[in-house]
Amino acid sequence: MQIREIAEALEDIRTEVLVLFHLEDEPAPRGHLGRADWILLSALSRLRVRGKFAGARGAAALFSPNGKLKAERVLVVGLGPRGGFSKTALYRLSYQAAQTILSLGCTDVALDLPFRAFPHERPDRIRRAFLEGFTAELRRGRPGITFTVGVLSPPDGN
Repeated sequence: MQIREIAEALEDIRTEVLVLFHLEDEPAPRGHLGRADWILLSALSRLRVRGKFAGARGAAALFSPNGKLKAERVLVVGLGPRGGFSKTALYRLSYQAAQTILSLGCTDVALDLPFRAFPHERPDRIRRAFLEGFTAELRRGRPGITFTVGVLSPPDGN
């Protein structure tokens, strides 16, 4: 398992799948997700307006950026409402996200961890909590495969 920090711009990240997270009670995508939604001509926002994806915990939407991003696919995972989200829920969600990655057959993943869901936690704690479950599930699901996992820095640089 190779874990690396990603400092390049969202549109320059070369990966099989870019994983972003969305809080259900945020009215519009923000941060890296907002940038990706803008680049993808509001694809996520349009799904939300139609009632197809609201960010419910565990729900997911998969997009093909068709050359607008260097990532081959964009996966948006719902976090549920901010008030009901905890580090325990994050840990569980990390397993679900890894299972989705396994079902897609991807080995090169870029993650924009949901730091904004935890405004009073240090980003390194959120990173550690998520990656512990995520990498364990990847190893369990496909033993012997080398995965490359990139983690985007929070938009504000934390």
